[in-house]
Order: sequence, then C-alpha cells, then structure tokens
Amino acid sequence: MKDVTKELLDILKRIDAGIASEEDLRRYNQWCDEQQDPDSGNSTAGWGTFQKDRLLETIARKTFEKKRSMINLRTVATLAASLLCVLGACFWLYQRNNTIRDNNLVIAPMKTPSMKEGTVLIMDNGNQIDLEKQEQGLIGGGTDSEISKSNDSSLVYSNRLNTASNVPVFNTLMTARGHQYQLTLADGTKVWLNASSSLRFPVNFTGQKQRRVMLEGEAYFEVAKNPEVPFVVVTDKQEIKVLGTHFNVKSDQNASSSATTLLEGSVMVNNSVKLVPGEQLVASGNGLSKRRVNVEDVIAWKNGFFNFEGKQIPEIMDELARWYDFEVRYVGAIPKDKVDATISRKKRVDEVLDLLEMTGLAKFSKSGNTIVVKQTK
Repeated sequence: MKDVTKELLDILKRIDAGIASEEDLRRYNQWCDEQQDPDSGNSTAGWGTFQKDRLLETIARKTFEKKRSMINLRTVATLAASLLCVLGACFWLYQRNNTIRDNNLVIAPMKTPSMKEGTVLIMDNGNQIDLEKQEQGLIGGGTDSEISKSNDSSLVYSNRLNTASNVPVFNTLMTARGHQYQLTLADGTKVWLNASSSLRFPVNFTGQKQRRVMLEGEAYFEVAKNPEVPFVVVTDKQEIKVLGTHFNVKSDQNASSSATTLLEGSVMVNNSVKLVPGEQLVASGNGLSKRRVNVEDVIAWKNGFFNFEGKQIPEIMDELARWYDFEVRYVGAIPKDKVDATISRKKRVDEVLDLLEMTGLAKFSKSGNTIVVKQTK
C-alpha cells in the first residue's frame, strides 16, 4: 500500500504543478478500478466509482488552475495529508449515502471550483475544455449526443437519434470568479450559471426516470416541460423537483443557508414544501422557512446587476469578491446597517465601492488584492 500511496502522491504533485500526463490519469483510473475488486483485500473495495468521479474532477480542476507559486518541499507533506483527507471524506460520504442514486446512477457531491479565470467544461473522462478559448461550433460528443458552442458563446447539448448509452455520461460545467455562463441541456432546459459555481449533469436524459442535476453555487433554470420525466436539482441542502418551470437556486457550501425562488410554474422542495410564483424557500440550520419576495431582485445577477436591497455590508462584500475576485479584511467593527442599492455589474470595482461609500456605512481601501473595510459610523 505504501508503494501505491507514494505513486499517487507523485501523480498529485505533477497535477499540482500543471504537468500531469495522460499516463498519470490512466494509472489513477486503473487504481480506482482495482478498488472495486472484492478479492483485493483493500478496505476501500466497492467504492472505486464514487472515488473516481470525485478525483477525476479534482484532477481536471487542478490542471486548469494557474498556480501562484512553485511547489516546495512542504508540498509533499501537504499533498499526503490532503490525499488522506480526500479518501477519508469520500468513504464517510459514501457510508452516509450522500451520493444521489436514481436508476443505478451515481451523482457524487461536488466542491465549488477554485479557478483563477475562465469557464471550464469537464468531460466524463476527466478531459477539460477551456470555453473562453474554444471557438464556435462542434466541441465534442458521442453516439448519443453532441456538444457545440453557439454564436452567442453559450453551450448547447443535443440528442442524437433519441438514444442513450447503457451507462449515462456526466459532464461538469464550472465558472470562476467574475464569470457567468449559459447552457442548454439535451432536453432543452436552459441554465444560467453564476460566478464561482458548478453544475454536473447527464449529456443525455433519454431513458431516465428523472432529469437529475447537481448544483453548487447559484443558477437560474428555465426547465423544458416533460410531465413524464421530472427535473430535479440537488444541492447540499435542498432537492427541488419540477415538471417545467422557471426558478432560481442559490446554494453555497460556505453559507449557512440556501434559497429556492420560483418565478413561474410550481416546484416541490425536499418532497414536502410546494412553492407558487413569487415565493422563496430558505433552508438553514433552523429548518425551512417560506416567504414572498421580489423575484426581479433575486435574478438581478442574471440580468447584469447587483441587487443589494436590504443587505448588510458583509453579504455585499462576499458577492463583490466572487465577481471581482478579491479578498476582504475588516478593520474594527463590522457595519450592521442595511443597504438599499441596485448597481450594474459592468462597473469597475472602484466605482461600485465609491457608490457604497456614499451610504456612509463604511470606507474602503485597497491593499494588493485585498479590500479593507472600515466602519464609519
């Protein structure tokens, strides 16, 4: 086992340095497949597929990232600890049955990407496509589907011959800070993915009892109607089931709550709460709560605006940091008063901060890639 662990650590070192080879990916795939052999004597036997899906996405993300510094001697120890944490966490999640199963499918939980720039499409085999650099036209596909980049730079999936393979194929779309992307799924459902978010989905829904996708972050859905095959969005806190509707989902693993907002049609959340247009369901540690909201405020991000109506400075800074890619540091007390403002996302960050200073709640200064916030009241 020590030899295998050392080899995997060496592979992860090359991934971290951005120099992983096809042979590295092949060897890791082989190791994952070996874990499914019940006679291997390995305590992780039986969960290789789950592990493989998670780390294929990790491999693609790590290769895509631009590293700020070179690997030093401490990286070996860090990678070793990280590997043990990943293996332990995956096995714990597997035992807890937190993977989502439907018709013998497995959708593994995701982690929000930590990319420095752009939007990446991760294929089922771990290969990645930088959509910012990809030209318009056909990108890829298989016997049952094709993928293309349209004239408006959105991603479009379409069925071929209305058939599906025996083993469903999943892709993952990931956006970095400051980037949004539009996607049309194979069933015609349209998705707008907000910055620093991830969506994992089948390339073809044919033959499935549910159209099930997994979201981390925020997205707006316009679901193609199909009463026979419900559309299901899975997050870490909610499961939203619809037949055909327009709704917004915001679910960040780092946040204490997630919210589903309905614009059109109807949805069922966690098989217990039904929403009507104009309602929002918030899931938190205190349970579920439903309220009326202004839906235009909720989807302002999709239409090119920041909506800060009734928000406090920390929540505003979190949203700005995700869009403009900076860190936040507070000096002294954190402002608690609420702001009422709607600001264009096309403005420069300094223009946005100048407008926020006009509220008289805080002053902002820049130190490198950090925005320093100081209360004025």
